[in-house]
Amino acid sequence: MADLKTFAKRIRRIGQDIERNADIAVRRCALAIDATVVLATPVDTGRARGNWQVTLDNPAVTVTDQLSPSGRESVEQGKSAIAQYKGGRPEAAIHITNNLPYIGKLNEGHSAQAPAGFVEKAIAVGVNTVQNFSVVRNRS
Repeated sequence: MADLKTFAKRIRRIGQDIERNADIAVRRCALAIDATVVLATPVDTGRARGNWQVTLDNPAVTVTDQLSPSGRESVEQGKSAIAQYKGGRPEAAIHITNNLPYIGKLNEGHSAQAPAGFVEKAIAVGVNTVQNFSVVRNRS
């Protein structure tokens, strides 16, 4: 019986580790995507960079007045929101949204400052960030 109790305890610990590590992987991926997409967004006034909004569970549906020419403000807002992420719920998600009507045109390459597809490239950076991350760690 002691062996079954020890086994059950170990399985619970492994389950908790998996949940924690999965949250870490999701946050790392989101941080990489957010920072990359913000900094890759072309800058005129900083409005496009300032409108990258990170929200939990539901996407942002508004346009903000925030200007972020350097991207610093947007990246900091994203870091703050992403730090609050906790998975384990069906609705748990991190949304990185830009609701400006012209963000699609910018992503299509309508600015000489950024090549087409900077959003897709940011997603690829995020995926690469967690490519070899393992949520199951071997511990005795």
